[in-house]
Amino acid sequence: MPGIPPEAFAFFARVAADTSLETVEANRDLWQRAVHEPVVELCAELADEFGPAKVYNLHRARNLWTHQYAYVTVCDTIVYGLALSLDGLAVEGGSLRMNSVQIARYRDGVRGLEGVELQRAVDMLTAAGYEVLGEQLKRTPDHPRGELLRQKSLLLAKSLGRGAWLETGAAAERVRAEWRELRPVVGWLAEHVRARNA
Repeated sequence: MPGIPPEAFAFFARVAADTSLETVEANRDLWQRAVHEPVVELCAELADEFGPAKVYNLHRARNLWTHQYAYVTVCDTIVYGLALSLDGLAVEGGSLRMNSVQIARYRDGVRGLEGVELQRAVDMLTAAGYEVLGEQLKRTPDHPRGELLRQKSLLLAKSLGRGAWLETGAAAERVRAEWRELRPVVGWLAEHVRARNA
């Protein structure tokens, strides 16, 4: 089963030390072999359960060279994701962004009885080491679920770090287990927020 080779971190270290286009181009073969292809293979191991992933290519933006992102789209911008960087592997799930229509649906859902279900799922994930990310309102609404209502997008992320396990098939299984933990939040968003044009 696929894993992430140690050479992946050599690439990230080089581009972190020198963010010039010349450095990236000089290490493009290393990125392809040690970063991009292993992440593609890792995601392929998860496709049977979660669907195909989009594994991003080297971006023109320098600040994105130090991370390799991959996302499985569930509905519009509601996703399961992973990121590989010098810090190791991280996972995330939720909504990357929402437009005004989706935000209105989200807030209606959070205020309703179904919002209790989302709050419970978010609380369980934060207790398990997840961090709540996403764009927020400046002020917290006066509501029992005010912190959730403050979100203009809702993404939960967790760092899995680095270790010998990352070089083996355990990497895909760690991601699988974490994405399963994220399923209640991702599923809630897919059901209640839905696609922008739904």
